Amino acid sequence: MKSLLIMFFSFILILLLSFETEGQSRSPVFERRTTVQPPSQSRPPGGTRRPLTPSRRLLAMRQMGWEIGGNIGTSHSLTDVSGSSVDQRPSFLNTQWNTTSLNIGAFGRYRFHEYFAGRASLNYGRVHGADSLAEGRSRNFYFDNNIIELAAIFEVYVPVGSPNFPFDFYGFFGLAGFYHNPNLTVPDPPPSDFNPEEMVYSNFQPAIPMGVGFNYQLTRDLKIGYEVGWRKTFFDYLDGFTRPWSRGSDSYYFATVKVTYQLPQSRRMWY
Repeated sequence: MKSLLIMFFSFILILLLSFETEGQSRSPVFERRTTVQPPSQSRPPGGTRRPLTPSRRLLAMRQMGWEIGGNIGTSHSLTDVSGSSVDQRPSFLNTQWNTTSLNIGAFGRYRFHEYFAGRASLNYGRVHGADSLAEGRSRNFYFDNNIIELAAIFEVYVPVGSPNFPFDFYGFFGLAGFYHNPNLTVPDPPPSDFNPEEMVYSNFQPAIPMGVGFNYQLTRDLKIGYEVGWRKTFFDYLDGFTRPWSRGSDSYYFATVKVTYQLPQSRRMWY
């Protein structure tokens, strides 16, 4: 009887040991295998899609954040004196191209979204015009004016679809204030309808800038672009002169080449 009990407990112990060994062999810890395969020479890491070349990578990278830049270009005015026709009209076709002058400026931009940015700019532009350059005028007035403008601009960018496309197209609008001091040259004798005492205006005026432009990504940190921006004003004395039958307010516009530098910061991909 004693020998039977010993045999029975020995058999139970052997079964328990066999179950424990089998369970350990099926445990996830024992099933983990680390296999290291050498990289394939025909397929680059990450699958069949090949990585960007360095030149394409510079164009594909976009940087949201702060940018600074400068611009230089031309200044034009649309007034009672500087228009090219008898009636002053706010049209680019009414520009006196012979009176084209210089515009220079600086700006700071914060691009907070792929499609939106805010910009603050400081511009200087000289505008002038002459009745002698317009058809059908005999007054012989001439004026010149220096404009110093501070503007806050909101930019809206056009989706281009591909991160490798190096151009950015945008439209903009905003608010601006400018200082001006027109110098009007009046012939002697002056016209009978000219009364200088009625020419009362402020040297500080508001304006609404609006226009279009584009940028080209030269390198990761440098862009060059072109922009045309018209300024709608709310007065008729940009040339220091007005008429009772004047059609609308005076205005001016800048056509500029812009160079933009993207300040160093952590970069984020837009895609």
